[in-house]
Parts: sequence; C-alpha cells; structure tokens
Amino acid sequence: MVRTNDIDLWLLAVFDALHRERGVTAAARRVGLSQPATSAALARLRRRFDDPLFVRSAGGMVPTPLADSLAPAVREVLDTVQRRILVRPAADPALESRTLRLSIGDANALLFLPRIVAHLQQVAPGWRIQTVPLQPAELPVALETGEVDLAIGNLVLLASPGFFRQRLASARYLVIRRPGHPRLRRAPTLRDYLDSGHAVARAREAPPSVLERALAARGHVRRVVLQVPQFLLLPPVVAATDLIATVPAHVARAYGATMPLIGSPLPFRAPELVLHQAWHERTHRDPVGRWIRATVLAALRLGD
Repeated sequence: MVRTNDIDLWLLAVFDALHRERGVTAAARRVGLSQPATSAALARLRRRFDDPLFVRSAGGMVPTPLADSLAPAVREVLDTVQRRILVRPAADPALESRTLRLSIGDANALLFLPRIVAHLQQVAPGWRIQTVPLQPAELPVALETGEVDLAIGNLVLLASPGFFRQRLASARYLVIRRPGHPRLRRAPTLRDYLDSGHAVARAREAPPSVLERALAARGHVRRVVLQVPQFLLLPPVVAATDLIATVPAHVARAYGATMPLIGSPLPFRAPELVLHQAWHERTHRDPVGRWIRATVLAALRLGD
C-alpha cells in the first residue's frame, strides 16, 4: 500500500519526466537533476509502488502497465500545482464582482466615502462596499483574520509590526459653538476652552486622542459633559446647547452649512489629525489587496 506522505512532489516530477522521455539521462535534464539523483528517485518510486515502473529495452525505458495507468493522474497533479499554486492568476480585479470590507469612522466616512464609492462605481462597477463597525481594539485582529480588507482613520494602534500604513490626508481641528453662546461671543481663549462644558466623541477603549495628549502635556483636562461614540452626533447637540465640541474641520464645515454653528481655531497648539489607510502584512503582496489600496488612493487624489 502506498502512503501519500511517502511521495514527494519532486518524485512525481521525475516519474512524469521518465514517462515522457523514456530515458534517465533525458529525464534528468528535464527536471534539472543529475543522472545519479534521477536514478535514485526511480529506485524510491519502485520501492513505494512495488513495481519496476520503467524497464530497459532496445528503444529506451519502457513503462509498465502500472506506470501507464498512473501517468495521467501524475500529470494532472503537476499541472494543477503549476497552474493553480505556483502561478498567480493575472485577472483584473476591476472586472470582478467582490465586496470591499472597510473599517472607517463616521467623521472620516463623511470626508472619504463619497469619493471612494463614486470612483469605484466608475472603475469597478461589480464591486460593493461594506463598512464594518469596530472598536479600535478590535481592528488589528479584524485585519489579520480578513474580517476587514482595509482600515481608514487615525490608526494609532496599527503603528506596530505586522501592519502597514499609508498617509492619506491630514485635518486640523476646530472648536464649534452655537451663535449667541452666552459666554463665548468670540473665539474661545484657553481659559474659556477649559471652563466650558464639552461634548466629546470617544470610542470605547480608544487610546487618548492627540487633543487629550496635547492638553495633558500642559497639565489640562477638558470638562466633559457629554460623551458619544461618533463625531457626527456632536454638531446637533452643540447647535442646541451651551456645550462646545472640538471636531475635525471637515465635520465643522459640513454641518455649518446646514445648522447654526461657529467654528474657531484651537486656543492651544496641537498636532493635526493624520489619516492613514492601513492593512495587515498578509495582504501586503496580494494583487487584489494592492489594487484596493491603489484604487482608494486614486479616489481621494481625484477629489483633492
């Protein structure tokens, strides 16, 4: 009885070469082995199958009936390995029908998602986009397992081995308040900012934001009155109360066009919000993964 773990792939290649060439010397050239190594491989094959497989004749090595019966299956195995394992398909991802699973927060979706969707509909109409809501701590595992293909945002937790990031854009923060605010008739000073009640967006288990780190470096903490998980919930609250909020500038601009809000620069120095697209190393060299990242980047550059 032949056990599958007794047969190496290179032994099958030698068998196929012998069946095609009808000689050890020619078979050795075909598979790139020495003649002694090819003879040794044939000896192993004979022991495994308990059959001579190829016998000498005046016209060369003649296959036995068993060898002839095995030859088509061996050739099919080798062809499958060559075509489906060793050679990557050259299909164009833009012509396929797939789903792009994207992790993107609400504020960044407001900025990027319309451009990504519009561009994808033009260049790859068979693709769909599915946004996957995740907590920051869940994102590394989701990328690693393939639950999501790509993440977009301020991805501090992905600045670590095993992940790749590409800068997409940066955004400054603005402080928003309602017109007629009883204490803030002009842009708030640092004292105004610290004395005011704040509405903040903070995901569960999220690391401190660049704003919180900048304030903490000065020994300050905001007085948080309302905490919500999404930036897009803040402008309606600010427009109807005396709370203030610090939001990315594109959020302030979008909502300032539809509701009574005033945006002012931060009253202290803080780093800009840097936005990346990030992926796991498992898809770093994958042709489809590369195409996804290039397509997202092209969509955002077209919108600049």
